[in-house]
Amino acid sequence: MKLIPEIVALKDEFIKIRHQIHQNPELGFDEIQTANLVAKKLKEFGYEVYEGIGKTGVVGVLKKGNSFKKIGLRADMDALPMQECTNLDYKSKKENIMHACGHDGHTSSLLLAAKYLVNQEFNGTLNLYFQPAEEGLGGANEMIKDGLFEKFDSDFIFGWHNMPFGSSKKFYLKKGAMMASSDSYTLEIIGKGGHGSAPEKTKDPIYAASLLVIALQSIVSRNVDPQNSAVVSIGAFNSGYAFNIIPDNAILKVSIRALDSETRKLTEEKLRKICQGIADANDVEIKISKEVIAPITINNDEAVEFASEVAKELFGEKNCEFNHKPLMGSEDFGFFCEMRKCAYAFLENENDIYLHNSHYVFNDELLPRAASYYASLVLKYLK
Repeated sequence: MKLIPEIVALKDEFIKIRHQIHQNPELGFDEIQTANLVAKKLKEFGYEVYEGIGKTGVVGVLKKGNSFKKIGLRADMDALPMQECTNLDYKSKKENIMHACGHDGHTSSLLLAAKYLVNQEFNGTLNLYFQPAEEGLGGANEMIKDGLFEKFDSDFIFGWHNMPFGSSKKFYLKKGAMMASSDSYTLEIIGKGGHGSAPEKTKDPIYAASLLVIALQSIVSRNVDPQNSAVVSIGAFNSGYAFNIIPDNAILKVSIRALDSETRKLTEEKLRKICQGIADANDVEIKISKEVIAPITINNDEAVEFASEVAKELFGEKNCEFNHKPLMGSEDFGFFCEMRKCAYAFLENENDIYLHNSHYVFNDELLPRAASYYASLVLKYLK
């Protein structure tokens, strides 16, 4: 790998920053301390800093020369609501809050790139997007709704995520869908309760909900093209409180994911038809509420071609995979992808413990790798 020497020399400084963030994790839209740290560092480096974008987001802007070209780099800042079970000397100080997805590393790598780029020559505008609430709360969308692109627009936006694939490759990228959409549905089955000894006098919501659990699996097995990808998962089934009482209602929480817009639309249509059919057959009412967690993360071809050239120069072509299969996990970077030309990459974390695990550990060697990637994108585009 041909990393930028000046960035490698700064590694230890930003490992300390990463550990500080890790020890003090904050959940989505509560990243007050993290956002303050980011803003303070950016101001020290010499950036124009804008706080409170999308509630707790931070944007750093650096303009040089007279070019109208603009590039954006993004990092997420939030942690997860889970207990850390590592033996790290910098483990989380907070009960049931942990950086188990590496967002502390993403933030620190972008700060590292930011410090290096201040002293480099380029012609154009660099926008640094430090995003809150990636973990299912729609932080990217909140920043967009808060006027992100009206105030701090970019021609291209690049992001990355650490991934413990256990592969010999170091860098992964592909054109098209990189990560799946994530749509959450709450299904409320409203029946009529009664005594368990007289089911004929009730409209049993548990029975109807049980039929739904089975029937919803037919969306993938019997409706989606086998060469396409979709996932339907029931995450919660809540109803009742006693052995001899049929309750009035039941609640199902359903997660559906897809890698293309047609499949995503099909899954919703089938869910609604199945709900209506089971409601009619069992004389119950089914109320459906939907929440878009993240759209499909679709990489732009032009952005991928540009990023691929940078990655080859940095990591060596043999260490790169440019046709990596998409993941069924989701990323709200997908909201950015709907608005601008974007490329979202993975860097190998070299750890056998996967994301969102209480024993997960971020690899600090990724900081100079990711920062070199980010800096090289900027210097190549704004040369």
